[in-house]
Amino acid sequence: MREQILATATELFVQRGYEGVAMREIADACGITKPALYYHFTGKSAVLNAICIGYLDQVAGVVADSAEHGTGEQRLRWLVHGLFALPPWRRAIMRLAMHDVGQLDPDDRAAFARTYVERFLAPINELFAAGVASGEFIDKDPALLTRLLLGVLYPFFAPPRSDAAPEPVDDLLDVFCGGVRRRD
Repeated sequence: MREQILATATELFVQRGYEGVAMREIADACGITKPALYYHFTGKSAVLNAICIGYLDQVAGVVADSAEHGTGEQRLRWLVHGLFALPPWRRAIMRLAMHDVGQLDPDDRAAFARTYVERFLAPINELFAAGVASGEFIDKDPALLTRLLLGVLYPFFAPPRSDAAPEPVDDLLDVFCGGVRRRD
């Protein structure tokens, strides 16, 4: 039941935002009573936290897997393709998390921030640091390169639309990698 609640709440939050969804609506969509929902989660913040941490676990696996794929650029391309291989509604959780992380209880917010840095940002920073150290990437702060990459990707973390054009992953990567690749 917990997984069904999380899947249903994810869909509702992605469609309408955290503030646009009440616990009663989550319970109704799951076909359970509100007390049954509270048996599994202490509140809406706990539901959002479970969604965000679960997503970070999935994304952290993609990031970790990229470490096994060759040069810095090959690793970067593998990572981005791995992120785009996630269903669009799963990628939309990243935008939901960034937009609504302030809604989490303070302890959950701090735990999410730690997990986000440790399991997502730090490995990407390390990918860029290795590329800079090897001379493959331009000599720029790896944290800056990470923020630039995420800035390029962020629009693709929007909730899915049925009329959306195919995502230009390779074009995006060609432009980004062309900018970070060192030129002699």
